[in-house]
Amino acid sequence: MKGDKKIETPIAIKESDIKGEKIIFDILIKQKLAHVIVIKDGQNYHINLDGEDLGSFYKKDDGKIQRFEQPKGAHLDDEEYFRPIKEKLEELGK
Repeated sequence: MKGDKKIETPIAIKESDIKGEKIIFDILIKQKLAHVIVIKDGQNYHINLDGEDLGSFYKKDDGKIQRFEQPKGAHLDDEEYFRPIKEKLEELGK
């Protein structure tokens, strides 16, 4: 099989472009232990829950939160998912 060419695919792992303080914690969400990673970049917070990107939110100066969802995270109920995350961040002083 002289004519066969082996195709080599380089392996590339891209580091996230999001820079900032990483806040990692476990909390109960809907009676299940969830591993949460929040990356705080100024007033922007990017949320990853059990390996799924749920989107981000922006905390305004008046304390109100504007949420930017990822398509997969858009179906999530704010009260059940984001309230516990917000409360934990407040508890940590973040």
